[in-house]
Amino acid sequence: MTHAILRILLLRASLLTASLWAADTVSFPGTTPAAPAPAPAASKQQKLLKVCSITTAQGFQEFQANVQVMQNQRQLVIETNTAYEKETNAAKKKELKVKLDGLLAKLNDDNQKMIKTYGFSLERTYTVAVEKADVYMVVSDEEAAKIEKAQADEAAKK
Repeated sequence: MTHAILRILLLRASLLTASLWAADTVSFPGTTPAAPAPAPAASKQQKLLKVCSITTAQGFQEFQANVQVMQNQRQLVIETNTAYEKETNAAKKKELKVKLDGLLAKLNDDNQKMIKTYGFSLERTYTVAVEKADVYMVVSDEEAAKIEKAQADEAAKK
């Protein structure tokens, strides 16, 4: 694996991680994307394009888990590549090269699955916009009946 390819992979993965988990820009497919941050004057104007919608909480949890798997795989590739570059023993270096090639093949395969499933690739930066969230609380049957009656009365007034 050439250093240039690894650097590109690392840069794109870093951008992905930063954009997905930054507190003020976190948003996921399935909702209207948030407005992009103002672009620097020297760069081209960019826009957000919706790539998929996730309509269930279970689907969203699965998506998050899949993104985490991809990030873990990427980190393992980085660590293995670092060990490969530092290794001086030819036999161990060869073992690490085989392991690295396998990890990269798995990462690329999983990346293709993510592209097909969600339109999500390690080569892109994403923003997840949350439009709707359901908040639940634990209540007794009596409290639930009282709250539901109050909500029904409120809806009837409108």
